[in-house]
Amino acid sequence: MKRKAKWSFLATILLAFALVLSACSSGKSGSSKDSGSKDAGSSNELADKQVLNVASNNDIPTLDYTQTTDTTSNGILEQVQAGLTRMHNDKVQFDLAKGEPKVSDDKKVYTFTLRDAKWSDGKPVTAQQFVYGWQHENDPKSKPLYNFLFASTFIKNAAKIQDPKSDMYGKVDQLGIKAIDDKTLQITLEKPAPQFFLSMLSQPEFFPQRQDIIEKYGDKYGSSADSIISDGPFKLASWKQGSSYSLEKNDSYWNADSIKVEQVNVNIVKELSTRVNLYDTGKTDTVVLSGDFIAQEKAKNPDEVKKGLTSGTEFLYINQKTNKYLKNLNLRKAINAAINRKDFTDVLLKDGSIPSNFVVPKDFVQSPDGKDFRSDNPDGYPAGSESDAKKFWDQAKKELGVSSINLTLLTPDGDSYKKWDEYIANQISKNLKGVKVTINQQPWGNYLKLNQSFKFDLAFSGWFPDYRDPMTYLDMWTSNNPQNTTGWSDKKFDSLIAQANDQTDDNAKRWQTMLDAEKEMMSQYPIVPLFQQGQTWVEKKYVKGLDYPLYGPQIDYTGVSILKH
Repeated sequence: MKRKAKWSFLATILLAFALVLSACSSGKSGSSKDSGSKDAGSSNELADKQVLNVASNNDIPTLDYTQTTDTTSNGILEQVQAGLTRMHNDKVQFDLAKGEPKVSDDKKVYTFTLRDAKWSDGKPVTAQQFVYGWQHENDPKSKPLYNFLFASTFIKNAAKIQDPKSDMYGKVDQLGIKAIDDKTLQITLEKPAPQFFLSMLSQPEFFPQRQDIIEKYGDKYGSSADSIISDGPFKLASWKQGSSYSLEKNDSYWNADSIKVEQVNVNIVKELSTRVNLYDTGKTDTVVLSGDFIAQEKAKNPDEVKKGLTSGTEFLYINQKTNKYLKNLNLRKAINAAINRKDFTDVLLKDGSIPSNFVVPKDFVQSPDGKDFRSDNPDGYPAGSESDAKKFWDQAKKELGVSSINLTLLTPDGDSYKKWDEYIANQISKNLKGVKVTINQQPWGNYLKLNQSFKFDLAFSGWFPDYRDPMTYLDMWTSNNPQNTTGWSDKKFDSLIAQANDQTDDNAKRWQTMLDAEKEMMSQYPIVPLFQQGQTWVEKKYVKGLDYPLYGPQIDYTGVSILKH
């Protein structure tokens, strides 16, 4: 969750208005479509002012699409820009593409016709802008952080262009995309498209880009409202870093008539108690809850509290690249066994999250014969116990020749994270005598930079799916993936992921290979799974149409309307 990584974690609190999803097995996303009630009037009459107010605890790190890996940034890009497709109500809709593409007999060449779409400055959207956007995203000079999606989607030559060892490294003109004319775009694949191909094209990495704008702003591109241009449903009207940002309806968008909400105002508020107070006093329309605030709001506003299990997963990164101690398998096993996940979810979070000892979440995706991935791989990481933690730690101390070590836990700032940090640090220090954990809380942008540069020992993180397939949780852990900031490298795992990518014509065989890949990863403990995200939030009854997709975009404002109240 790009996105979608889409890092994630942060899907819960990052967008403090509820990146909420109902359980994937239901086949429905979270939505406020049916939230109208007596408080919003007896009819669906729209309010004169179509304004949605939101309180979030995270600012936007960047809107340079080559550098976005978090749900906050990608969530905004998915609202202010557009691609060939758009996810809405968990279904693929054609956005800048005029309709279904023409597909070659070998299913490797897709030809799209573009709509007569315009950017917010009135200039037309062209096929060449897609070509530029894709090439810029895959150019090593851009230092892109999320271009692995092109290889995951089997875009022709993408893997070679991204591989420093390849003769084709950096030769972006060889990428499988071509502008036939202004309104005709041709995409060529290495092999027949995976089932998630069209949904993947809704990700910001695959959007068209304006070369003139990117070159005008240079390294300042995506750092201010002025440096971003829109061809999507909304425009970024203002952005005061660390304070607030706002979206306005983009009247130049080809489907502007379908957009009801005129403005979305987001205030950055770090303390959850303050965000809840803003909600209770009518100054914001939706807030994500956790801990004791859930019971408080159930008592005050029982009809406005909503709850669901998401497809997001939370875990600890274990840095094996720069910390010599964490290269020890028994130490990693000890850390995993030291944490009581059930107390974490049931006592601390209380938001519907469930303990996890796996990589691919429950109720997310089914096999060709209809079985949940977790049913086919039920064991996961051993849950462990205090005695297991002690056993593994004693063994690690012998192997490492130490009696104590100091570790730093990197996390984003904010009051909710503070409680999580303290719980994890206490669990590890209590159950692994001699291990001291120091907490390093950082603003979201700094947190991402420190994580990407391996300046941590342990780090809170997580993942929200880019598409509905186990691979969205697996291929990020391959040796050369920029999202793999653990330093873990496993030839067997890499080989299994490569095999799965070669088995798109045999779904049953591919499924088994992905099961084997997860088992291999879990045997090596490069991360410590913590929980599968639940979500509890409050939402005013006059808000309709907020959509929280199961995968891809983390929130969708395009269906929002405000009823009279």
